[in-house]
Amino acid sequence: MVSDRMQNTHDPRYDGIYQRGNPTGAASSAVSPAPRAPALHWPTEDTATPSVIREVGSEAPRPPEPSLPPRNPFDVWAWVVAAALVALGVYFLSAPMIHEQQYVDQLTLGQMSTPYSNPWFNYTVAAAPPLIFLGVATAVAQLFVLSNRHTLRTR
Repeated sequence: MVSDRMQNTHDPRYDGIYQRGNPTGAASSAVSPAPRAPALHWPTEDTATPSVIREVGSEAPRPPEPSLPPRNPFDVWAWVVAAALVALGVYFLSAPMIHEQQYVDQLTLGQMSTPYSNPWFNYTVAAAPPLIFLGVATAVAQLFVLSNRHTLRTR
């Protein structure tokens, strides 16, 4: 620890400007003050034109504005295909209920070409579950792709 008595003594190892009390006179060794900056020339404004705020100095380059990348045109088609598959699957699943009454009326009136024919809508029941599954799977896959694309864009 340094005592107060030691702080007022001159240390010959260092220049006088760095000594407390400055025995060598720091004012004599100080550098002259810096010159003043030159005055800026202000352009004269015409009285016919309104005054405009202008920046002094060079214009800094602006960073480019982030633009959205172009959308994938197949995104819309993937949603349309998913909706069409689900709608077709639901229609095929409900076709026997929708068309049953019409088939029974034609059978009783004798408008059928053969005495008995298996109606077309009985075959659609087997195709309905895979169509619904494919439509839902397509929609889930599309959501996954869009979510990943959004996550990669925002990083």
